[in-house]
Amino acid sequence: MPFTDLRTSYLLGDQITVADLPPGTRTVVVRAGSGEAWRADVVHGVARGPAVPAGTHAVEAWSAEGQLLGEELTTVSRSLADNPVVGFATSFAGQPNSDVVDWLRALRCTVVQLYDWMGRYALSTGSAQSWLDPLGRPVSRQGLTRLISSIRDFGAVAQAYAPVCAIDPAFAEEHKDWLLYRGDGRPQSLGDLLLIADPGCPQWQRHWLENYGAAADALGFNGFHLDTYGYPRVGLDAGGNPVGLEAGYASFVRAVRSSRPGDVLSFNQVNGVPAGFAAPSSPGFRYVEVWPPNREWRHLEGLLSRSAGHAARQGDTLAIYPPVWNSGRSAALRTVVLTQAIATVLGAGTLMYGDAVGVLRQPYYPDHERLRGDEPREVLAWNRFALRCRDLFTDGADTTWYDIGDENSAVSVSWAGAVSPEPAGRALFSRVVRGQSVVAVSLIDLTGSTSGSWQSGTDAGSCREAAVTMLVGEPERWRAEAN
Repeated sequence: MPFTDLRTSYLLGDQITVADLPPGTRTVVVRAGSGEAWRADVVHGVARGPAVPAGTHAVEAWSAEGQLLGEELTTVSRSLADNPVVGFATSFAGQPNSDVVDWLRALRCTVVQLYDWMGRYALSTGSAQSWLDPLGRPVSRQGLTRLISSIRDFGAVAQAYAPVCAIDPAFAEEHKDWLLYRGDGRPQSLGDLLLIADPGCPQWQRHWLENYGAAADALGFNGFHLDTYGYPRVGLDAGGNPVGLEAGYASFVRAVRSSRPGDVLSFNQVNGVPAGFAAPSSPGFRYVEVWPPNREWRHLEGLLSRSAGHAARQGDTLAIYPPVWNSGRSAALRTVVLTQAIATVLGAGTLMYGDAVGVLRQPYYPDHERLRGDEPREVLAWNRFALRCRDLFTDGADTTWYDIGDENSAVSVSWAGAVSPEPAGRALFSRVVRGQSVVAVSLIDLTGSTSGSWQSGTDAGSCREAAVTMLVGEPERWRAEAN
């Protein structure tokens, strides 16, 4: 049945409040991924109902005749960073592009990373009305501030891309004692673009906070993505003494949090480095950029585990750049949506989508792929499904490795081909997560992938149906649903 999106929905505190409902709405139903539902009756055009738990819920508007008139997906939590839906924006050369805001909102983004907006890495933009970013792209202050305002207006966090250690070469000449050095005495650098600062250097931290803080206050940002490069893994200070980089990163994150207590922070653990690093305290989330040798989908579980160490999950988000668009449009798009599906059942979110119907293909965000034809509609359908289901895989115990394929397991998945407890190519990937009163079993058809990799195109799979059976106590108290 066709329906339209609810343009505005709110779940204030823990209580349902939904306004701007479609004409004829009699009842609003809020559904959790577990199947629980809450009803709110409409009075004078506004639905108000009971308290609902934290999570991502579908908010549905129904007519008196039982017709679905509109639907929204809303994340309910005390912080938008607890379990973020992350997107990116990189178009701010002129007037704000409404396609960017429409796409980000359609994706239900709660955090939007704005990439490479600054004029120089180590200095604020001041009062300039336009400037060039470090790679020469034009930036308009008016376009940037209007985009930030538009993102915040639909309820998302506007998060400034903010490299932790980047110093422009000319500025570095004046502050050589702030830099990290190699064993041969040369400064650590990222090619000839920038030099790398010691993140634990107090003078650098103060300078960074003054400049990025001033820019955030002037432009309207309410969050920072603290970017790192995955290297150097070891470094020396200006006196040739070893620098503890993990301690330096931790000191830097604490300094930012202390200075900006209400801003949403993420810190880039590139390929899980530093391993077991504490995510920024709330409001903040864990963020991991994925690089080789983590080439295959089956590597993502270990990467997530190493990144968090013994710490609890905190909005874990994988930044993934599928370089697949030369393998054919359908095969490429299939790889992208499967990658999000796999991350979802592993209990993580992804950063892949953003800007104007864009999807990342490499770490320089302005060079992204633009979706065509019906591709945005397909992405939104699968994104909507992933968000509706994601709470099932974050709130519970993962029992996959003794429930799938074990002769004593309580869950059985069968079809004509192979079933795998990890996302391997040429197999049906199955995951089991047990909550207090729900058991979620996911099936993802990866039979069309020869390599099992997010770096390769994926053909259509061959699995058309599979049987799932489960051994439970008191079966009369259980009900089964398939989505």
